[in-house]
Amino acid sequence: GGGGRGRTAMSSVDFYRRVPKDLTEATALGAFMSIAAMVVMGVLFLSETLAFSRSNLATSITLDENTQPQLRLNFNITMMDLHCDYVSVDVWDALGTNRQNVTKNVEKWQLDNDGRRRIFSGRNRETREVKHDEHDQTLEEIHEEEGQLVVELNKENFAPFLQQHEMAFID
Repeated sequence: GGGGRGRTAMSSVDFYRRVPKDLTEATALGAFMSIAAMVVMGVLFLSETLAFSRSNLATSITLDENTQPQLRLNFNITMMDLHCDYVSVDVWDALGTNRQNVTKNVEKWQLDNDGRRRIFSGRNRETREVKHDEHDQTLEEIHEEEGQLVVELNKENFAPFLQQHEMAFID
């Protein structure tokens, strides 16, 4: 049988030992607590099951009530080695609308080597269209015709390459 008196190594670590019947006593308070616990567990089980079965998917869209056509955005970005002529701002909103070259009212300042303002380069009053190159060829076809346009840089050719070129885009 399962309830022998001999102790084995496994039964010595039993945290849930049996209490002999003659040491237990049933009380009215214990019966009330047991019934109350079972009622609470039943109510929780039923309410959670009903809530799960009644759930539905709801979608709502709210339009922005802002009547201003544009939102003013102030930012200050310093790019020490990038000339102002090459800087533009592109905007993507939460709905996926993309506006490129949003440079109206953007002030551009040229800086000295210490990052202090040197020359006011102007404010763009009108937005100029950015012209993008359209390629019908794949990247591999362009490389076959024009050669590799990417230069691999290492310790030996890095400094001379930077001295020979006004700009270098490094990944």
